[in-house]
Amino acid sequence: MFLFFVMLQINALGQHTLERHLSGAVLTNTVNRIDDWRLEKKNEWKKAIQALSILEKSHIMKVAEDANLFTWPSLLATKYLEYKTDGNRTRYEDDINTRRSIVSHLVIGELVEGKGRFIPQIINGLWLMMEESTWVSPAHIVVQKSGIGLPDPLDDYIDLGAGRVAADLAMVYLLLGDELNQISPMITKKLKDVLQSRILNPYLVRDDFWWMALQSNNMVNNWNIWINTNVLKVALLVEEDASRLKMIIQKLAHSADKFIDSYAEDGACEEGPSYWLHAGGELGQMLLWLEDVSDGEVTFKEEHKLFNIGNYILNSHIYRNRYINFADAEAIQVPYPAKIWAYGTLYNDDNLKAYASYLTTLKSPSMSLGTVQDFLMHASIYNELSNHRKDFIAPQFHFYESLGQATMRSLNKKGNLFLATIGSNNGVSHNHNDVGSYMLYLDSTPVLIDVGVGTYTKETFSRNRYTLWNMQSQWHNLPIINGIQQKDGRSYHAEDVEYITNNETAQYRVNVAKAYPKEAAVQSWMRTIKMHAGNNEIRVEEQYQLEEFKKPQSISFISKIKPQLVKDGFFLQLDNGKKVFINFERETVTFSLENKEIEDPRLIKVWGGMLYKMNVLIKSMELRNQVIYKIIAN
Repeated sequence: MFLFFVMLQINALGQHTLERHLSGAVLTNTVNRIDDWRLEKKNEWKKAIQALSILEKSHIMKVAEDANLFTWPSLLATKYLEYKTDGNRTRYEDDINTRRSIVSHLVIGELVEGKGRFIPQIINGLWLMMEESTWVSPAHIVVQKSGIGLPDPLDDYIDLGAGRVAADLAMVYLLLGDELNQISPMITKKLKDVLQSRILNPYLVRDDFWWMALQSNNMVNNWNIWINTNVLKVALLVEEDASRLKMIIQKLAHSADKFIDSYAEDGACEEGPSYWLHAGGELGQMLLWLEDVSDGEVTFKEEHKLFNIGNYILNSHIYRNRYINFADAEAIQVPYPAKIWAYGTLYNDDNLKAYASYLTTLKSPSMSLGTVQDFLMHASIYNELSNHRKDFIAPQFHFYESLGQATMRSLNKKGNLFLATIGSNNGVSHNHNDVGSYMLYLDSTPVLIDVGVGTYTKETFSRNRYTLWNMQSQWHNLPIINGIQQKDGRSYHAEDVEYITNNETAQYRVNVAKAYPKEAAVQSWMRTIKMHAGNNEIRVEEQYQLEEFKKPQSISFISKIKPQLVKDGFFLQLDNGKKVFINFERETVTFSLENKEIEDPRLIKVWGGMLYKMNVLIKSMELRNQVIYKIIAN
């Protein structure tokens, strides 16, 4: 089995951000006061839950009452094996996620009502979870020494799911331990035992989990901070041995620093906004917990890079629930407001708090009940979050140099054109071959799109990833050069990336030639995108120099709206009647339209059942040439 993980490079020098803040007496004092902190946390959470609105409580009770009627199906070994046999991971994960959600709904209902009504079903769910052979996903068990298949009982591994489950169980242990003990003390005894044996013990003794990044040539992505944050929660809530707790925090700081070091100073998340929730979003939770448990001895307010990591999600927002979705990011999402509020709190940034508060208006009731920890995260700040101002400000023009990610907003009264670019390399985490591509919106409507990722299967994270059509550059808004597409890998990258802005214009330039293999025979392909906000117009220049001419050059334009041809161009008409015209210089190109029927349910949910690719074929056979087109909204 070929294990495919594309991860972020680690900064070899290392800034030791967490280790600097958690050294010496600070860590000792933190560990020494852990019992007092746990009692404070328990009381704080319970008080916050009781202060929730009537609307939220009534919704919670309805969900909990439905969960109380649930019958618990078995988790089948044959379903776990499906990932090995046919590449499907979702059928088992659907079953396991249903079980997790039901337990969360019951626990949250009991925390709200406090009458013991849900305790019997909670015990049933907890016991089943503790009896599971593994908490590791079938798609992630591939790293065990015995390889893909059923979990090896002698090879404990910690993956994303295991960490997430463990953190929830640790919170149940703290908040409902007394109630569970009234039924049987064996429940909490077993809870503590499985958290030690499946999480804390292997975390302490193993250094070979790739996501820890503790060995030479290890690399890191969102797994590092997501799992480390959950391990921190488990340790702080459950571990009673002071020396072990101290060792866990020290190791955790060393490992999580690798995640921080992998980011550029601008804080850009190369995995995209939806993965920010599990990357920068989880880092924010770790920072909050460390500040809280240290009783103010630890503060990260002077760490501006960490603030930049938190601010990335706002700068990637388009409109309402629409986000930049390069790589495997999702075009439609509502980020969890509490994770954004965390950075507003850490850095006393009122704009981030306003943005987090705004996001609560996109869901009603606004609280997530999928995990206990997400619920508690929100409950702790519920009133502040709900009542804060919601008029946040997103920058009109913004640029992340480390990713070549530029954003431009026309803010024009006739319609707000939004354009985002990407210009990094084709070896980023969750990569698509998209160097130099862009997406275009008018108001809230996607006009030229990044298709994004479909349902995850075994192929998604394998050597066959780039056989999937939506990973390929021909299904991005990019040129096909001499009939050749872009190639995957960090060596296929952008060059000469530049972003210049003034009051009314923004210009982005990128040379995409190095993103193509040598077969493309291209010396330079300079794409220049200039937005004139006042005119609500974008001008694009495609200037190229070939080594030889093999096939006609073409440019792909991907849309969910069917393009309609006009003289020297085409237009896309939105449902509200507005039109976006893409006009080329006279008689320099020809056009052909390709339909793409969508079968993947994840993509259908975002784009519907049909996508369109307008292939714009450049007539010129010259080695040096320039094609210019304008994008005009009216």
